[in-house]
Amino acid sequence: MSTNTPILRCTDFSSITVTPSSSSSHPLDSPSFSVPPSILTHLETASQHLHLHRTVAVPTETVYGLAASSLDPEAVQAIYRIKNRPSDNPLIIHVSSLDMLRRLLPPSYTLSPLYLALITAFWPGPLSLLFPSPNPPPPPAPQTNAIRMPAHPLALALINHSNLPLSAPSANSSGRPSPTRAEHVFNDLNGADGLGCILDGGDCGVGVESTVVNGLGWKEGGGGEVDILRPGGLGVEEIARIVEQVDGQAGKTAILVHGKIWQRGGPSVSTNPPTSNGHSLAESGKPKAATNLPPSTPGMKYRHYSPRVPVFLLEPSNVFSRPAAISDEAESSAQAVLRQIAQRVPLSKGKSRRRIGLLHFDNSPLRQQISSSINEAGIEIVPVSLGDSAATAAQRLFAGMLTLERVSSSQREHVEGGVDAIMIEGCSDDGLGLAVMERVGKAVGGGGRSGDLANGESKGGIEGGNRFWVDVGHR
Repeated sequence: MSTNTPILRCTDFSSITVTPSSSSSHPLDSPSFSVPPSILTHLETASQHLHLHRTVAVPTETVYGLAASSLDPEAVQAIYRIKNRPSDNPLIIHVSSLDMLRRLLPPSYTLSPLYLALITAFWPGPLSLLFPSPNPPPPPAPQTNAIRMPAHPLALALINHSNLPLSAPSANSSGRPSPTRAEHVFNDLNGADGLGCILDGGDCGVGVESTVVNGLGWKEGGGGEVDILRPGGLGVEEIARIVEQVDGQAGKTAILVHGKIWQRGGPSVSTNPPTSNGHSLAESGKPKAATNLPPSTPGMKYRHYSPRVPVFLLEPSNVFSRPAAISDEAESSAQAVLRQIAQRVPLSKGKSRRRIGLLHFDNSPLRQQISSSINEAGIEIVPVSLGDSAATAAQRLFAGMLTLERVSSSQREHVEGGVDAIMIEGCSDDGLGLAVMERVGKAVGGGGRSGDLANGESKGGIEGGNRFWVDVGHR
């Protein structure tokens, strides 16, 4: 019989101090840590679990991670088992110093001027960089490791105290929304065999996973490329800014996102299929060409972030232009779209009305028009704010989905199990908006996926027709 996983409260983590190196070439070479006794006791407990082949849930600035020693194959396998994670979905390694980083690299490898500049600018922080593996498996398996230095002081202190590099994907069952609070981890993984404890470090500040960058194709003097493999908590614009600083001018290095050329202010590089207001387009329903090559970093092959209920993306006309597939005569008002969505959502047993969650931006025309449309019979809207920007949306997106799954009814009837469906307001893909929209695009559909699914595969949920363009100028 499983027992409850202990939650170790470390909410005074801000009292941890990290002092940069003073007698070395870089301030991150070997920083020193000062940890208050109340937290040190919990770090020692967590460290013991890590050295005994167990995992520990730990907060980072992005999301909570399910951490295990990167040097311990048995512990790493426990991550895959607890998460039900596909065996070819790689893990990101977390370090607390550049000295620890160097121990994970081939002896002959030296940091490029670009990597040194990116590390200086953004570490600790939500940036993972691809490095050559010192002992790579035979091809076609990836010959690289993604490594980052987290910014949350509790994560840094645990890595330093245990003296272990930690592999740490998000601390949730694969395919589910990533946890940004300790309670999210507990609700999902409590009692899992091999999970030693959960360190509670409060809410995560960034809220989406790290940006993963392959800069191994950069060339000094120009002519190379830098590929953003996974948009995340650091905007593409920030990566491009450092590349241009190192190059001495713009345009010497190609900036790619998912292998496609990125240009500042250019067209969207979103991988989401086109919107057709509830109707599946041939090109949107067709899976991408399959590849037999294993992914080199998380987020490249599998679908994630799926709540247990259907998810619909709403693209308001004040942000998104009318898609070519939608005629001028098509019903695209908020009321018409809400009616279409309600027709697709089954009425749960014991409920007299459909409860539909709405993750929305503050003061948005869409929110106002949806609210004025709830006179539709049998619909209750449960609004949750994403804030007023892409940055706040990144912080609140996963927590909002998980909250709506469990929210109680405001009506007199007793309702369990949260909402019946979730609608999410889309945003521009500028800055962190790209990471937000990528996560929303992978969540669309929903319906309780269990385990990661390869792009184009489906399992449960409402398939196709989950994206709606909403004419917020139409009343």
